[in-house]
Amino acid sequence: MDAFLQTLHEMVVEHRLLVCAILALVTLLEALMLVGVLIPIMAVMLTAGALIATGSLHPVEVIIWCSVGAAAGDAISYLIGQKIGARAVRHPAVARHRRTVARARLYTRRYGVLALLVARYLGPLRPFVPMAAGMTRMRDWTFHAANTVTAPLWVVSVLAPGYLAARNLGYWKPDPQLLAALAVGGLLLVATVAIVRAAPFKAQPAKA
Repeated sequence: MDAFLQTLHEMVVEHRLLVCAILALVTLLEALMLVGVLIPIMAVMLTAGALIATGSLHPVEVIIWCSVGAAAGDAISYLIGQKIGARAVRHPAVARHRRTVARARLYTRRYGVLALLVARYLGPLRPFVPMAAGMTRMRDWTFHAANTVTAPLWVVSVLAPGYLAARNLGYWKPDPQLLAALAVGGLLLVATVAIVRAAPFKAQPAKA
C-alpha cells in the first residue's frame, strides 16, 4: 500500500497542472444543468483536499483552478437560462426535471444572490439555480459578482474536510498558504453579505 501511495504521489506531482485542469473541468461540469447531477463532486473534492495535505498538490493552484471552473460552469448555466428562458422547461431533456426547475426559480426569486451561495451545497438543486437566475432575469453584474465571490468560498469549504482528515487533526500543522486562502475566504464572505445588502435582487418577468 505504501508503495502504491508513493507511486500515486509521484504521478500527481509530475502531472500537477494536468490534475488541476481536470479538477477545473469537473467543477465546471458539476455546475451545468443535467450533467451536474451525475458528477460525484464531493468525493472528487475530498480527494483533492487529501492530496493537498500530502503535498501532492499546491493549495493555491487547486483553489484557483477549481474556482475558475465552478464560476465558469455557473456562468454558462446562467447564460443558457437567460437566452432560452422559460422555453428551457419544454425541452425533452429538461421536462423530467420540471419540478426541480420550478423549485430553483422560486428559490432564486425568494433569496436572490444569497441563493447562489447556498445552492452550491444543495445537491440535486445546485446545477439548476444559476440557470434559474438567468430565467428570472437577475442583473448581469449582480450575478457575476456573486458568482465570482462564492465560487472560491465553496471550493475552500469542500476541500477542507479532505485536507483535515488527511492531516489526522491531532497532528495537523497548518499550511500558511491554506490559512491565507481561508482568510481571503472570510473576506469574500463579508463581500458577499455586502453585495446582498447593496444590490437586492429584483426579479423581472422571464421571456417565453
